[in-house]
Amino acid sequence: MTAGVETLTDRAEAGPENAFAPAHFAPGAANTPVPLVIAGRPRTTGDPVDITSPADNRDVFRCTVADPGLVAEAAAAAHAARTRCAELDRGERAQILERMATAIARDRDVLARVITREVGKALRDSLGEVDRAVATLHAAAHAAAGLTGREIPVDAVPSGRGRRAYTVWEPVGVVAGICGFNFPLLLAVHKLSAAIGAGCPVLLKPGDRTPLATVALAGYAVGAGWPPAAISVLNGDAAVGSAMVEHPVVRLVSFTGSTAVGGAIAAAAGAHLKRTVLELGSNTATIVAADADLDLAARRCAHGAMVSSGQSCISVQRVFAERTVARNLAEAMAGHAAELRVGDPYDPATELGTVISAAAADRLGSMIDNAVEQGAELLTGGVRDGVVLPTVLYAPSAQAEISRLEAFGPVVAVYPFDALDEAVATANALEFGLMTGVFTSSIETATTVAAALEAGGVHINDCSNYRADNMPYGGVKGSGYGKEGPASAIREMSVEKVVTWPR
Repeated sequence: MTAGVETLTDRAEAGPENAFAPAHFAPGAANTPVPLVIAGRPRTTGDPVDITSPADNRDVFRCTVADPGLVAEAAAAAHAARTRCAELDRGERAQILERMATAIARDRDVLARVITREVGKALRDSLGEVDRAVATLHAAAHAAAGLTGREIPVDAVPSGRGRRAYTVWEPVGVVAGICGFNFPLLLAVHKLSAAIGAGCPVLLKPGDRTPLATVALAGYAVGAGWPPAAISVLNGDAAVGSAMVEHPVVRLVSFTGSTAVGGAIAAAAGAHLKRTVLELGSNTATIVAADADLDLAARRCAHGAMVSSGQSCISVQRVFAERTVARNLAEAMAGHAAELRVGDPYDPATELGTVISAAAADRLGSMIDNAVEQGAELLTGGVRDGVVLPTVLYAPSAQAEISRLEAFGPVVAVYPFDALDEAVATANALEFGLMTGVFTSSIETATTVAAALEAGGVHINDCSNYRADNMPYGGVKGSGYGKEGPASAIREMSVEKVVTWPR
């Protein structure tokens, strides 16, 4: 063990002060209520709610939930911690993030089982999520250490002659981070690491069904040296999120979730002139030209549609393929999808786990039925005994739900097109615009499509589901605004102050 770094699993028997240890939240752990975290300390209060694990419907864990009074208590502590957080220099913030990364990497296996327990995704996907969280913390440490201002050439204009100027970045203040359920560790890490890098106290709200990894994450932050008062985890429903958004000390809200909820948050925050960073829903598009490497496109699109049970905002959902290759592409994708091993999410050999709930499976089944009723051909998949199988549809109508709405499951549709302009126009027609992809061997086609697609990102010779966690990440239109990715998010959570003086 590295000197000065102790993992939470190593301290699992240390007593109540170690209530954050992920071993307490793993499958088979004692069924004690999952705590809230108020100012860095675990808190159980009131009547806990029971949450059934989608990975095993017999596994029920109990979760303490917050109320407006606890939100106010956590916000007051965070507000009081602002000066302490801002006083941590960039090197200290970077060291905290690096220590968190080291501890999480060492607890990789148990954390992955915790994630699978609360989300139902295959263990191999949960392991990948832990690895991405570690990489994000390293990237955030680098970004925090490199946060620099700039010289402003004010003497280039008449009113600035005889003066010098520079800018510095200062923390925006208390940040509220509201996370979706699908990546319970990674989404919280993105918000928390940026807040630490910027020097901002943070209130985190996990998805109402997925509190486990986020509560454990708070323990890693405190154990790494982040001021306890500067982190709280407030489990609960939408009312808890609303109380966080509306609390007067919160200066920025970072939200990952649906477009409808994001719009409501933007309206509530805007009424008080609070900043927002919104990473919202999508119905992602990938375009495949006839000159593309079809084997590569089929593999990447099938994988991008099914990984993490398709529960990702950038999961491949609509694939527009040039008509001469569309059928072959769809059948190749269906072949890859049908080969995926569906089963026990805890089995390391399983490639596709469950979706978040029976209600989600029912909704996806209805969406698949609707597509078939609207003329689509079901090449593989569907819902069997409540399990959503890897599903590939061919040629649904534009009116089908799969063509208009976000599926958020292992379901993808292939649409033939005749002209590239037609494919781009159809991809752009929806309110969404998060990530997109284009497969082609032509530089001209690649650059033309990249310029024409209305999205926060375009991946050439890859699908919409590609993401490097250190890149700027965010959408346009109904998919939100503002950027995640550590360097971008740290600046979102900072204020650029200009300083001038006569020379």
